[in-house]
Amino acid sequence: MNWLGDFFGSAKNWLTDFINTIQGWVMMALPDSPFKNFNMPQEIREILGYINWIVPFYMIGNVLLAWTAAITIYYAYQLILRWIKSIQ
Repeated sequence: MNWLGDFFGSAKNWLTDFINTIQGWVMMALPDSPFKNFNMPQEIREILGYINWIVPFYMIGNVLLAWTAAITIYYAYQLILRWIKSIQ
């Protein structure tokens, strides 16, 4: 029974290495970020800090992401149920 665990462990390691290699190739093919050397003036950074304190853009982005994921899962579930003819 141990050989089966060794087989799946090595298969998992091979698949992980393969995915990491593909990911490395893709990342090398993509250009550098255009905002890498972007410097904002100190005054604008200070104003944006106050705006972010009043309007939590980080939380809005997380809620929007969770909502989009929930809607996508709902429609995917409906599509699968329609394929297997469970619902009309």
